[in-house]
Amino acid sequence: MPRPRSSPLFELGGQWIATDPASRMLYRFWYDSGIARTRRASLGTTDIEQAKLKLAEIVISGAPKTPDAPLSVVLESYFTERTDRLPSKDHARLAGRLLLSCWGQTIRVKVLDGGRQGEFVAWSVERGHSLSYISRNLSVLAAALRHAKLDIPITYGQAAIRERWPLAYKARQQRFIPSDDQLAKYLSADMPEDLWRWTIIQLCTGGRPQTGVDLAPALFARETATINLNPLGRSQNKKFRPIVRAPKVLVGWLDRWEREAGKTAAGGDLPEGWRYCRYATLESVQTALERVRADIGLPHLSAYSFRHKVASVLRQAKRSHGVTEDDIAVQLGHTRPHLQITAGYGEWDPDYLLNAARAIDAWFGKIQRKVKKRALFSQGFPKSISGRKKRAA
Repeated sequence: MPRPRSSPLFELGGQWIATDPASRMLYRFWYDSGIARTRRASLGTTDIEQAKLKLAEIVISGAPKTPDAPLSVVLESYFTERTDRLPSKDHARLAGRLLLSCWGQTIRVKVLDGGRQGEFVAWSVERGHSLSYISRNLSVLAAALRHAKLDIPITYGQAAIRERWPLAYKARQQRFIPSDDQLAKYLSADMPEDLWRWTIIQLCTGGRPQTGVDLAPALFARETATINLNPLGRSQNKKFRPIVRAPKVLVGWLDRWEREAGKTAAGGDLPEGWRYCRYATLESVQTALERVRADIGLPHLSAYSFRHKVASVLRQAKRSHGVTEDDIAVQLGHTRPHLQITAGYGEWDPDYLLNAARAIDAWFGKIQRKVKKRALFSQGFPKSISGRKKRAA
């Protein structure tokens, strides 16, 4: 199938988005078999997220939900009409991306027989996915087909999957905590700017991986140097997101990133919805992380490794910085009945998680001695560490 000169930015239902070489405007392209040529039409925007929504509306409205329909269209219809309004929307979207990553963007619903489903199960097992996670993803597929009123039986449920496809399911991978030397190797590697920002946020807060994606200026209280890791509009659940104290190294980076963004913004004001890490989803972080870890030979490094590393650092700082088990529990969002009130009043307590923040700052200085290629501090290499004048990172 012919393609436009520029690389496709997004594909759905046999159509794709790309930029015109002579314009910043985004266009949708499709192959017209009647004239044997690629055609295009403007989507009327330069914003890729708006362009994706417009393309989805066009594809969904024009495509009948039959067994011959592309799975990508059926999934997108289910997401936009059903799950995007639910708390589980992120999981549903991720399940759809995994299904299409295995089978490809052009697969048709009619071929999703037991063989294809078994192919997805084997593909997932090879990537270390747990049986429960595989079942959840297949349940999303089943729900999408039911929503489209397509009678295609899908096998899901751990017992049913294990009985139908007797594969050697991998045990859940043991958490990987990098050593200081391994982490220094990672921090010295070439990586996208947004992965660098996400990494700094995670190493300074110990938050769950999604918190580094969600962090925005409205969640950072400069007067108390505290950060609310729970974004506005999100209800707390068992994956509790606490208020933590920002170490000095993180305060410096947040200030710098805001200044840099303000210089390029109209009137110096940050755009509405602006976040420090500009990845749209955690999946983007994981994709970038996979590339870096492959380059440096750390195959077990995961998005959760940074959270586990911070927990390890704080435990090692019990004697040197007076970090307590309660401090660690609050920092990581591990709910304990006697800590609920303490965690809620962190903004007004001058000593709130102060020892934990100081321990993280000290640890950054220790890691900087191992990282020679890049400054871990926003102002550059500290004199006390490098023995040279400070310079911009």
